[in-house]
Order: sequence, then C-alpha cells, then structure tokens
Amino acid sequence: MKRELAAALLLLVLFAGSLWNVRCLDALTDELEQTLTRSLEAARSGDFPRAKEALDDAIDRWVRADPYTHIFIRHPEIDATSDAFFELKEALGEQDLPAAEAGFDKLLYHLSSIDEMEHPRLGSIL
Repeated sequence: MKRELAAALLLLVLFAGSLWNVRCLDALTDELEQTLTRSLEAARSGDFPRAKEALDDAIDRWVRADPYTHIFIRHPEIDATSDAFFELKEALGEQDLPAAEAGFDKLLYHLSSIDEMEHPRLGSIL
C-alpha cells in the first residue's frame, strides 16, 4: 500500500509541476507577445527608435528567462527564437518595414510554437 501511495503522490507532484510549467510559459510568451505587438505598431507608424526600444525590452526579458527556458524548452527552439529576435533587431535597425514585419511574423510563430508544444494534449501524452 505504501508503494501505491508513493506512486500516486509522485504522479500528483509531476502533474502539478506540469501545470506550473504551462502557467510560467504562458506568462512569458504573453508578456513577450504584448511587447512585440507594441514594437510592431511603432514600426508601422514609422517610429523605429520606439520599435527598437520595445524590441530591446522583449530581448532583455527573453534573456532574463534563460534559467527557466534552458531547463524546460528544447535547445533548438531556444536557438531559433533567439536568432529570430536578433534578425528582427537588424531589420528594425535598417528601418526596413517589410523585413521587420516578416521578422515579427517569424518571431511570433516561434513563441507560439514553444507555447503550444508545452501544453499537454491527448496526442502528446499517449
């Protein structure tokens, strides 16, 4: 009976950890997406310095999340997302709106993919 209780307790701890992970990742990606939306709106209005400032805020937040992301997110996803951040920074620096819009799309896609991958689904569990 003790083994079954220990196994049930372990399953509960793993489930709670999974819920915590999803909550933390949702908060991180939501915050980044909001900051990137501000940056995109500034770029579309032609205010590239303000767009770059908002992007720098998002990059800073992404980098500060390293202790979390490097444990819970696959490294290829981290690398691809980091690359997308800096490609977008280059496009904003060149004040190239079409390239910046494509960069925003790419970066938001990566963030959305990371978020979706961490949400447990029946197909990912079975």
